[in-house]
Order: sequence, then C-alpha cells, then structure tokens
Amino acid sequence: MKLYAKISGLILVLLFGWLSPVDARTEPDIKWLGGGMYAQSAVVLSPDGQFLAAASASGDDNIKIWRTSNASLVRSFAGEIGGVNDIAYSPDGQLIASAAGAIFGGEDASVKLWQASTGNIVLRLATGFQTAWAVAISPDGTLLAAGVGSEVVIWRLADGVKLNTLTGHTGFVFGIAFAPDGATIASGSADQTIKLWEVATGALLRTLSGHSAIVETVAFSPDGLTLGSGAWDRTVRLWRVADGSLLQTLTGHTALISSVTFSPAGDVIASGAWDNSINLWRVSSGKLVRTLTAPDLAAVETIAFQSGGQLLASGSFDGHPRMWQVSNGKVFRFFGHHTGAVHGVDFSRDGNFFASGGDDGMIKLWQVSDGLDLRSLLGHFDSVNAVSFSPDSLTIASCAGSPTPDTRDPSIRLWRVADGTQLLLLPGHPGGSFAIDYAPDGLTFASGGGDKAVKIWRAADGALLRTLTGHSASVRAVAYSPDGLTIASGGDDIIRLWKAADGSLIRTLPGNGFPVSSLAFSPDGQTLASGMESFGNNLLLWRVSDGALQRTIDADPFGPVQSVAFSADSLSVLSASGYTFLIRQWRVGDGGLLASYIRETGAGIFPELPVAFSSDGALFGYGRTDATVVVARTFR
Repeated sequence: MKLYAKISGLILVLLFGWLSPVDARTEPDIKWLGGGMYAQSAVVLSPDGQFLAAASASGDDNIKIWRTSNASLVRSFAGEIGGVNDIAYSPDGQLIASAAGAIFGGEDASVKLWQASTGNIVLRLATGFQTAWAVAISPDGTLLAAGVGSEVVIWRLADGVKLNTLTGHTGFVFGIAFAPDGATIASGSADQTIKLWEVATGALLRTLSGHSAIVETVAFSPDGLTLGSGAWDRTVRLWRVADGSLLQTLTGHTALISSVTFSPAGDVIASGAWDNSINLWRVSSGKLVRTLTAPDLAAVETIAFQSGGQLLASGSFDGHPRMWQVSNGKVFRFFGHHTGAVHGVDFSRDGNFFASGGDDGMIKLWQVSDGLDLRSLLGHFDSVNAVSFSPDSLTIASCAGSPTPDTRDPSIRLWRVADGTQLLLLPGHPGGSFAIDYAPDGLTFASGGGDKAVKIWRAADGALLRTLTGHSASVRAVAYSPDGLTIASGGDDIIRLWKAADGSLIRTLPGNGFPVSSLAFSPDGQTLASGMESFGNNLLLWRVSDGALQRTIDADPFGPVQSVAFSADSLSVLSASGYTFLIRQWRVGDGGLLASYIRETGAGIFPELPVAFSSDGALFGYGRTDATVVVARTFR
C-alpha cells in the first residue's frame, strides 16, 4: 500500500525553510556507502540486471541503488522529502523515474527523472499540489506516465512536455503499466476498477470491473495479451486485454495484494502481499506453483523479475530488499544492513574498523578499507544511541534506550571486536543511556543518560566507580580529554568539566542558553567544541585551559548542530545537522568554512547525523537518518 503519511517534508519546510543555493556546494568524496533502508515502497531491477533500485515512502525518503552481484550499496540519493511511492528504470538503464508525495510548494516535487549513475535530477515534472502514486516509462523510452491523484498524466521524456491527462477514475491511481508495444496504458485505482487507455489519443478503451476493493497494482504479460491485477480484496485477477473479459481469479493470499508481475516468459505471474509472502501462479491454469517466504520477511510491498526469469526481487516492510531463486523459493541475495536511523558512529583507533549503531538495535562493524560488513552485534532491544571503540581497538562500548516513557533497554554493553561476543552487560541509565566515551588509557569509560547523571565505569569488570550529578536535564554528550584528566558533559544549557580522577567539578561553561547536543576535544587537548540545539550560532569553541569562549560559529541557521568532531591535526572541526542534512568543515583558527556538504547526507523525518574522524584524519564517517553509513575522504 502506498498510503503513507506525507507530513515529514511539510514539517521540515515550514519549520526550517530550505538551504540557500550557496550551501549546495558539493557532495563528500565518498570512499564507500553501507547500511540499509526503511520499508520499501518500490524495487526495480535495471534492464541488464546489474543493479537493484529501491525506494521508501516511510521514514527513509531515499532512492538507493545496489549492485546485484555482491549486494553492495552503490548510491543513495535523496528522493523526495514527501516519500517515494514508486520508481521505474528507463529501457536503457540510464534514468530512474520517481513518483512521490506532494509537499508544501510542491509544484515540482511529485514526479522526477534522475540520472541513475549520479543521482542528479534530469527533469522535474510539475503535478500541482498532488501526490503521484505510480510511475512507468514506455518500452521505447520516449514517454513517462504517472498516476497523479485520480488521473493518469503522460509526459514526453525528451523535454518534459505534458502530452495528455487521462481522466475518468474516481479514486487515486495506485497502479500503472505500459503494454509491451507502448500503445496502451493500464491503470488501477481506489475506485476498484482498471482502465485501459490508448496512449496516442488518450481515449478510454474499456473499464474492467470485478475487484471488490482498491486495485493496487497492474501488469501486462510480455505478449501484451493478458493483464494481471492485484487488489485489497486479496485476489489476483487475469484479464483478456482484447475484450476485457475475466480469465482467472487467483485466491490464496490472506492479506491485500500489493504487487503483481509476469515472468519474462509469461508463463508465471508473481504476487506480493501483506501476508508476508510471494506467490507464484501458473498463468495457464491459475495453479499455485510456489510460495516464497522467510521467518524475517514482513509485508511484501513490491516485486520484480530479473530479465532472465530465474531471480525475483522483492521489497518489504522489514527494510531488506531480497532476491529469490524462483526454482526453489530460497533467498538468493539479501540487501541492506541497518533498517532505521543511525545514531552513533566511531572509527577504531587502529583505522581498521568503523562502527555504527541505530534505531534497529544493531551495531554494525565495517571494514574501513572497502566497506565490507564484517558482523552485527546483537543484544540491544532499543535504539543504540552511541558507540565507542577502546584505544586498543579490541572492544567496543555501546549504549541504548529511547527517552522516557518509551525506554525499553537502557543498557550499556561491551563487545569483543574480533568475533562480536558480548563481554559485559551493564544497567546503564534510567530513562535511556545516550552518550558513551572510552578514556584514553582504556581502563574506564564514561556514560550519560536520562537520569541527568554522568557515570564512570571500570572497563575490566563493569564496576560503577562514581556517579556525577548536577545537570538539570538528560546528559546527551560526554567526552574524555586526550590526556584522560578531564571529562566534559552536556545536555542542558550548561557544559560541565569534571576531574576524571575523583569526579570533582572543575568548572562550568554557560553555553548559549540552549541544550548541548554534542562535545568533542581537539586531539591536542587545547579546544573543546560543543554542538548546540539552537538555530544558528550553534558551534561553540572553548579554550580548555581556562574555559574561555574562543569562537561562536553560525554552523547551521536552519537546524541544531547534533554532532561535532575534530580532525587529527586539531586544525578543523566538523559540524552536522540532521534537520537540514548538512555537514560542514570549519577552520578552528578563524572559523572559516572549508567545505559544505548537502548531497549524500541523507533524508527522512528523524533528525540524526552523527559524524566521526578517523584517527589519522584521512577519512570522516557519518550515519544518516535513512539507515545509511558513509565513509568519505577528508577535504584537503
């Protein structure tokens, strides 16, 4: 079903505006992408079968392209803030069309054409303030059709000229397909009917009635003689195109049908449904051939055959695109890693590993050299908020917990990097554990949480050594100084510096009247950076020796800075805001802007954008709201 909420873009635009053209400078020099995505609204295979494109209309709002040979993530570009409902490849595989939710000021927002290799927008096709639910490109690659509201709109791809608007449905058009010869378009609608239209004239050829609920999906057989449809009445129907007569009604699914597609040979039709299954049916007899399912498969939203017909791609609500072997119904390839926003990232000190933790409760360990997904650390059953490698790179600490009253797992856990074994399980902070950092000597680590406290733990056995109190709100940030003598903490509008040896308060820094979201010491120990939850003037640089405010930087005028990180030479600092998907690099000496990134920084309704520098300063990594992690080369 494509009836997802479309409020995220409206909220962002109304509250934060949008970035001015001067901010849209570049994308990071990406070394590799990893991660996953939220529930898929559409998957489609490139004509040559080498790539799988997937889109989400819920929480993710990105189009992602995966290499089918090894399930590596090739590109993840921002699709639509309103959510992507459907996508389609052009016959030559060079372009991807998207249908999306309408957003505020959305004259160009609903239908777009993208260059698959770069993610650049080729065409913006205006639909007024209407949502586009489905999209298709003609077999010869000259036309694009979309279900826009209750209409079918046809554009010429060469220049984006609107050629025709087909009216007659009385409900949203959720399914759309070109016949193989390109002469006919089929549309399925919430009015429970299917309509066949002549492309050249826009004339209505016939209306097919019989479904007793919303028609979600339509597909032509390869020879163009048969039309398949799937509906909320849990049936798949086969129709003779020539006269509109009903040939077969296929029953067996126990929930709404979301997608149907014919095999390349035309002898099998596949149907995906919200009963967590895909059925393969013999077209000639209507007999059920095979059911594809898996223990972790959630509601199936979209399916597509590979050109050879031996593999079938699917997208589902569990967040993982899959490719199935048609012959035996087994999963052939599994795509994706995280399935929710990434909240915490860190590089190991030896430079070999990158860790990420997120909403899905998983911690992923990645190989820095090539982005290989090494292993998953499983145990948390709440959002993982932060991760921190030990100085020797042998262990990693993690903390979890949603804020009160939704806290399910506020625990702190220690893991062995080599094999992912959980070494320690600690109770953490009531109300959620939100921040964690290892001491430079690796003997202790500090955490902050919803109980407004900082806790110091012994790494060897997890013993709680001391609890530091004084904050008036949840502690969202903790950081050890490079010499290990000082701990900085923040969460309310005051930054506190503590003596690590005994927990005594050294001094307080007044901030700018807004809560502190993040803290980082420069490697030389001279400067402390704080990210503030204010709009503008939200990156503060402090002199550690006496607590003097050295510089206030207007890092993001439209959103709070949620994460900060220093380069290895202490000469630059990163700031990141998930509200506007903006990462910037600044000179510490004079506050000058070195780089500004808004491409390949994510999209979605949950504002998260944690950043980290590698220990040698050559790379920086970050996690995105769209379940993606990125490692990029540092600006020089």
